[in-house]
Amino acid sequence: MRTNQLLAFLVALLFTAVVIVGAFGTSWNTVSELPANPADQSNIEGIGVLTFTQYVAPFEVLSIVLLASLIGAIYMARGEGNR
Repeated sequence: MRTNQLLAFLVALLFTAVVIVGAFGTSWNTVSELPANPADQSNIEGIGVLTFTQYVAPFEVLSIVLLASLIGAIYMARGEGNR
């Protein structure tokens, strides 16, 4: 039992080290100034306006499909033995 706990601790420690090295070892690109034009596709406000005006129907359909797939995944994960 003690060996399993030590192995689990080492795996968790290795995972944490990989995440920390990845986070601090990456050169993150930054933007000095946000675009002022709302029609620019890289603008977050412009994307939000387009999502909830022009693309509201596909957004709603996609949300229902994703919800159905999430419910299906939960149902499949329960398995036959848990009923």
